[in-house]
Amino acid sequence: MPGLASLKAGQYYGHPDNLFWDIIFRVCIPDWRNDELVSADYETKIKLLRTNRIAVWDVLQFCDRKGSLDKDIINQIHNDFIQFFQKYSQIKTVFFNGKKASEYFEKNKSETAISDNRVFITLPSTSPSNTTNSFYVLKEWLQIRNYLNN
Repeated sequence: MPGLASLKAGQYYGHPDNLFWDIIFRVCIPDWRNDELVSADYETKIKLLRTNRIAVWDVLQFCDRKGSLDKDIINQIHNDFIQFFQKYSQIKTVFFNGKKASEYFEKNKSETAISDNRVFITLPSTSPSNTTNSFYVLKEWLQIRNYLNN
């Protein structure tokens, strides 16, 4: 679920310290300068996702949470992935932004969601609360390139 900064901004990954946009630009634009932070407006970011056929969707439809940390989520309601995959049957690869998203999916998955030869890959979280080395996070996310335009 989006954190407080994202909710306030009305944008996915709206926290200025979240690595998502800096990483996704490097994934989609291989010659992106490594010393250049992404300052694009939100419409440009969304256009980049669409151009590269990348969808962003929350595993949870609703939850209660004080603050932005996933560990504080309670009263969660899962999104309906069976219906989602029926509607978007062309989706063959799903990347989870962090272990917690993957865990929520695993708790509520059905065989229908995984039986259509879909690949599910958990990537390190881009959240500012993730203390993993950001170069390692980027390296792991770069594997998305192998699935683009397939």
